[in-house]
Amino acid sequence: IEPRLDGTNLRIGIVQARFTNEIGSEMVKVCCRTLKELGVAEDNITLATVPGALEVPIALMNLASSEQFDALIAIGVVAPPMRLRSSESHQTIFSTTSSFQK
Repeated sequence: IEPRLDGTNLRIGIVQARFTNEIGSEMVKVCCRTLKELGVAEDNITLATVPGALEVPIALMNLASSEQFDALIAIGVVAPPMRLRSSESHQTIFSTTSSFQK
């Protein structure tokens, strides 16, 4: 079975977390370049940015509920664990919080 990678007429929504903007911005560039190579028109690519990875699912839900997109892409980077004032790491707090989102 050969995949059919034709993005002609597809409308794509991308949500990027800005917290790790250097890495995320490069990922967005590669993503958009690849989409264009697959035939997606630049006008059919919508980029929304949010402060951090925890807001990505909320933005995706908003885009999905608009029914204006054929596909949605999430781009976010969870940085290596950083210590907060408590004994919990940033990664632990992120993982716990994001797993309870609906």
